[in-house]
Formats: sequence, structure tokens, C-alpha cells
Amino acid sequence: MTSIVVAVIAAVASITAAVVAGVFAMASRRHELRVQRADAARERNIEDKRAMYGPVVDLLDRMFTSDDLPTAQEREHKRRFDRWVNVYGSDGVVAAYGRLMQALPHNPPADLQFRLYGDFLLEVRKDLGDPASRIGVLHILGPRLNGVSDPRTLTDPDLDAVCGRLGWTPPWALPK
Repeated sequence: MTSIVVAVIAAVASITAAVVAGVFAMASRRHELRVQRADAARERNIEDKRAMYGPVVDLLDRMFTSDDLPTAQEREHKRRFDRWVNVYGSDGVVAAYGRLMQALPHNPPADLQFRLYGDFLLEVRKDLGDPASRIGVLHILGPRLNGVSDPRTLTDPDLDAVCGRLGWTPPWALPK
């Protein structure tokens, strides 16, 4: 009789272990599927952002490297971008793009225009890739630094100090 009880207890324990293992396996599989769906959604979001950022980055790059006027298609994309960047862009992208677009009509010095463009590119990089990226404006704009009169304009973390050194009052600092 004792051996029968031990056998029954062993059988119940085996069945319980199998049931528990099955429950955990199903839970693990559900979690894995959720992670896969989240990764796929994140990748779609990044692709949508690339499609949104790409033409604007190309347009701004051309603006800083040539005198070509934007095409009708580029102007339309920029109008859409101006609306949707506030919805899809990270806080850093929205702030950097806002500073750049606010500054341009107020004729900032060329070095400052370059800095603001570089700040925008850095934020786009962070938004599309690694938010902890450690590269700076000098790395991004390095190949084009020939025209910059003072590299501190690109590296000084205090943008207001840069504007002061250049004798330019940014529109976001103007009294209301």
C-alpha cells in the first residue's frame, strides 16, 4: 500500500509539473509574440520617420550646399513635415527644428545656421537610432567645416552664449 501511495504521489507530482511547465511555456510564447509585435511596430515607426525626415534633411542639406531652389514636391513635403514633426518627432527633434525654422527668417550668422542644422541632424539621428549616441555636431558636419570661422560655435553647449558671441539675438529670446 505504501508503494501505491508513493507511486500516486509521484504521478500527481509529474502531472502537476507537466501542467505548470505547459502554462509557463504558453505564457512565454505569448510574451515572445508580444515582443515580436512591439519590435515590428517600432520598426514600422522608424521607417515612417525615415520617410518623413529624409526629404527634409535632403532639402536642408541642399540649402546649405547650393543655391538651388526647392522643387514643388520638396516644398509640399516640407509643409507636411512642418505639421507632422510635432506629432511623430521626438522632443529633441521638435525643439531643434523649431529653433532652426525660427532662426532662418532672422538672418542668423552662417556659423549659427550651420550649428542649428547640425543640432537638428543630431536629434534626427537620436530619434531614428541610438538615443544615447555620443557623437556631436563636429562629427556630423566635419567634412564641411571649412567655412566655419569659430568651431566653438558648433561645440559650445550654451546656444545663448554662442548667439551672444556672434552678436545675434535669437527670435526665441526676443521680448514678447
